[in-house]
Parts: sequence; C-alpha cells; structure tokens
Amino acid sequence: MDLFPAAFPIQEILPPEDFRHVKRLYGIGGLSYGNLSARKDDRRFWMSASGVNKGNLSRIGEDMLLVKHFHEERKTMQLSVPPNVTPRRVSVDAIEHWMIYTEHPKVGAVIHIHAWMDGVPSTQINYPCGTVELARAVAQLVREEDNPDRAIIGLKNHGLTITGRDLDDIFERIEGRIIPQVPMS
Repeated sequence: MDLFPAAFPIQEILPPEDFRHVKRLYGIGGLSYGNLSARKDDRRFWMSASGVNKGNLSRIGEDMLLVKHFHEERKTMQLSVPPNVTPRRVSVDAIEHWMIYTEHPKVGAVIHIHAWMDGVPSTQINYPCGTVELARAVAQLVREEDNPDRAIIGLKNHGLTITGRDLDDIFERIEGRIIPQVPMS
C-alpha cells in the first residue's frame, strides 16, 4: 500500500534519493505502520504486534499475538503466548479491536492504516492512540453504521479503522480508494 506514518507529505519534501534512504533506514512502507487483526473465535482474535512488518508475519507470539481478554481496571490486554516465547507488545489499538469484536460477532477482521478515504465518518476529537477514549469513539461510530461488519471509520488527524468479514474483504473494498495523506485539521 506504500503508506507512511508522517503527518505531512514527506515524499514531497525530501529529494528522491533522501526519501529512498529514509525508507530503507526505517523500513517504511506497506502496512508497517498501522495494525491488523483477525477473529479466531467468539472471544479471541489474532493481532499484529507493535512495530512489526505486516508483510512478514511469521512468528506466533512475536509477530502475531493471540488476544484473549481486556482487563478493564488495569486497562491491559491479556494474551495467550506459547511457552518459551517472550512476546512483543501487542498493538496499542488492541483495545479498539477488542471492543469491535465483542460487540459485532460478524466482524472477522479489522485493519488500521495511516491513510484516508473521502466521505467517511470520523471522530471529532484527535484522541491519543491506544486510549480507551479513542476506542470508545471508534466503537460508537462503527455501531452507528448501516453495516457495522463492513465499516470504514476515520480517526481525526490519524487514519482509518476498517472492519470486514475477513482481511481479503477489507483490502478488496479499499483498493484504489486510499488517500495516502491524512488530512490535518
């Protein structure tokens, strides 16, 4: 998808040679910024770990984590990790995915990308990433959609959260419609 985490058009500011160097140095591009998840069963889902290359998810417990619960009081996600594996940190957006999966049993996958699409409902406040407040605002907008199982929700000054039957469904629906630069207001 060739998306970048910058809040400004970095590819237009840097000379092409410097931009290529930054991409190589930081591994920028694809879905490395953002996250994705897929439902395992009624109460658990697989989710990408924080900071991993989403194009190369190969190690369970390191690249992909099995989220089994959200601990409300501690505001922490509970994971199931194979023995002898030191897990990476799950994406900060796991709470948002948890709320969506819990409320909408037909949602089979969720992705979050740092990009935009015209004409999507959006949060009105620029909440910090990974907060319960952001998760609740996104969950509310998903709930208000005609078809919550296939929603596209904007996160003000940040990106998109997209629900679908599965990852293929999501990517088919957004193909050719993504605007790489998130509008800032």
